[in-house]
Amino acid sequence: MPYLLRSMLFIPAYNEKFLLKAPETDADAIVLDLEDACPLEKEAEGRELIRRILTNGVLKGRQVVIRINELGTESLHADLTLLDCPGILGLIPPKVSSAKDLKEFDRLVTEKEKEYGLVPNSISFIPLIETAGGVLHVNEIAGASVRNIAIGFGGEDFLDSVWGVHDEPPKAFDVPRAMVVMAARENGLLPIDTPYLDLKNEEGYRREEQKSATMGFGGHFLLNPRQVPWANEVFSPTAEEIAQARRIVAAVAEVRQNGGSIAVLDGKMIGPPMHKRAEKVVALAELIEKNNRHGL
Repeated sequence: MPYLLRSMLFIPAYNEKFLLKAPETDADAIVLDLEDACPLEKEAEGRELIRRILTNGVLKGRQVVIRINELGTESLHADLTLLDCPGILGLIPPKVSSAKDLKEFDRLVTEKEKEYGLVPNSISFIPLIETAGGVLHVNEIAGASVRNIAIGFGGEDFLDSVWGVHDEPPKAFDVPRAMVVMAARENGLLPIDTPYLDLKNEEGYRREEQKSATMGFGGHFLLNPRQVPWANEVFSPTAEEIAQARRIVAAVAEVRQNGGSIAVLDGKMIGPPMHKRAEKVVALAELIEKNNRHGL
């Protein structure tokens, strides 16, 4: 099943006002955050709010993801009790530094699926790569679980792990971003970029995330609803790109139907890479259109 994750909006799990307003956003996914955005003393309150909101169907029809706590914490085991709630697409395991880490998350979730009578592997993963170790092992992490649907990059924690500096633009992000994209795409997953922290700076956002989209990212973690339309636009093909892609696909189809092997469009030969890229653009456009029709 293809997933549309252009905009993944983080909402602190304990903030009832924000949680109740979440259905009003056009974010592709709502991330209920029990980790960084939720103080330890607010976690129990956050879990209860999540349970109530999911049980009451407030987020019905939306792609709901929960960012859980780290391995080795009591908080993680409490977080996983939420898996008996309806409407959860998946989890974001944080600070995954190795395939071993992800397999341990997988083991714990498998136990909960059995306990709650859930379909095996029905809970998806979006592992968060936030350390130097995670970046160095990202390809193994990407292939470590059939639950994986995407790989996320957490830039600020990564900088802390390497003693890096967040300059403008953040040059220290170039290599880890490229590695996350390559690992995700090699394993058929969506790469999701780190949050952009200057929440009111639309120009800066578009400049930075257009670069990420060009690198191959499929979406973005967001910290404020105002960023949702920016992300949905930046990580979507333009009308011109869609039209051109459809022309390319049609030209190749026509040549093949007539027994030929090489298509030419506007005087230029269409090579296999160009055709494959066009097919991906058309498929993404159709997925976006489908989600828009269904109000997702």
